[in-house]
Amino acid sequence: MPQEPAHQVKPLPPGFHRNMIIVTTLFISLMASIDLTIVTVALPYMAGNLNATTDEVTWVVTMFAVGQAIIIGITGHLSRMLGRKVLILTAVVGFVVSSVACGLAQDLDMIVAFRFIQGLFSGPLIPLSQAMLIDAVEEEERAKILAFWVVGVMGGPALGPMLGGYLAQDLDWRWNFWVNVPVGAVAVILILSFVRRTPHIPMRTDWLGLGFLVAMLSTLQIGLNQGDKLDWFSSQTIVYLFLISFVAGLVIIGRGVYLGQRHIIDIGLFADLNFTLCCLVVTAMGSTFLALMILAPQLFVDGLGWQASTAGVVIGCYGAGGVTGSFVAGRLQAFLSFRQSYILACLIMGSGWYWFSRLDENIGKWEAVPPGVMIVFGMMLVFPVLAARAFANLSPEKRDEGAGLFNLTKTLGFSFGTTAVGTLYYNGQLANWTRHVGEISPGNPALQQYLNDLGDVSYDTKMAYVAELLTTQSQLQTIFEIAQYMAFCTFGLAILAVFFRSPTPRGSRGYAGWLDIRPFGRFMRPARSASSG
Repeated sequence: MPQEPAHQVKPLPPGFHRNMIIVTTLFISLMASIDLTIVTVALPYMAGNLNATTDEVTWVVTMFAVGQAIIIGITGHLSRMLGRKVLILTAVVGFVVSSVACGLAQDLDMIVAFRFIQGLFSGPLIPLSQAMLIDAVEEEERAKILAFWVVGVMGGPALGPMLGGYLAQDLDWRWNFWVNVPVGAVAVILILSFVRRTPHIPMRTDWLGLGFLVAMLSTLQIGLNQGDKLDWFSSQTIVYLFLISFVAGLVIIGRGVYLGQRHIIDIGLFADLNFTLCCLVVTAMGSTFLALMILAPQLFVDGLGWQASTAGVVIGCYGAGGVTGSFVAGRLQAFLSFRQSYILACLIMGSGWYWFSRLDENIGKWEAVPPGVMIVFGMMLVFPVLAARAFANLSPEKRDEGAGLFNLTKTLGFSFGTTAVGTLYYNGQLANWTRHVGEISPGNPALQQYLNDLGDVSYDTKMAYVAELLTTQSQLQTIFEIAQYMAFCTFGLAILAVFFRSPTPRGSRGYAGWLDIRPFGRFMRPARSASSG
């Protein structure tokens, strides 16, 4: 297939080639997103086999996230240097090779190192798959087609633990990595057959900017992942990590303003209000999605004492609701405006979280299904629309870089969500436990009645029952309180609808927007408009 400049990659007509592009992007995005969580269930098996502690083995997850975040941020730069097809093919091959190396590793240091490399190679896969889909269809069809991509991106983290648990339990934890070999082989065939080429553009790399970007993202990710274990700001390590990340972030912003498109990332893309708002909303919704994936298993298995298989069925129903929402999203645009769809999605998500917060310890498994379905359905209802709206004003040659920044914010949203929920859960459970314990006194008639009802057992045994009851109640109360916080935050996101702008007509797309800082001259070089390509 002949090469054509990135800004001349034309949409494909409906037919076999376009359908196979959709299949390819879904396959690639699902492969990359599953590996973010596939090893979480297998960590105890890995710890035992590698003679590592539970805290040590979590670096297998942390370093993958670090590597992925670094490369996602510079996907646009790499795509211009190598060409889209060469980059995505290199990424898949490197991903498979590093997966094999992870499975063959004999100690923790080796597997952590190879896991970091695996994260580096997985970084370009999700943003490039999004950019490929956007190029393949006309603007009015993007929301509908991006629904397929969203199924892969958001469904992968939910499927990962289930697939990883099955492989670790019935085969071996190393198959969590080796399973990528046949999957990667299929991906290579699809890429070679259907992905269109874009030329590489000789250009210099801003190595200093890259260094600051690596410093900012790596210290931020490590700090977020290790904060709970090190007790946050009471630890000098966490303070130093966040300080380095903050300073590096300021330098990146300053250099980005001064260098413009010569910087390692083009922060001028954030001058488009729609792009900026979509990134912010996706970050917030990514946080709420991970919150549900964390809270639901804790509620069902730890709090209510359900079997893991029962909890899996309920959470699987949540995923089915998400798939339904993603396919409804594109078709909903025929009846509702973007703002109306966005507000409706926020209201559905917020209502789902509020319903989740009103559950109790007496619910059956089918009573737990509707709230989670509403949350995931609402998020998927708007996610494809946001993924399309973010690129409405970006010129075609900026799509790879825009996809990188869009997915970087989503990845950071996952990290912030995981961290925020973990911290709220730990602190809330401790606070609720302390409050309930303070209400217990030997003279409390209710306590005496409860102890008498336990029958003829020792006093110590009775108090052990009380302690277990307090732990469970504190845990349940904390989960429902966090759900209320999520409901409040999700309802609040609806306010952002008033700030979205209609897409700029194609002939007038340029840099001007909510952040029109062109008068600063050489201190801010504007992004090229579509007409200048």
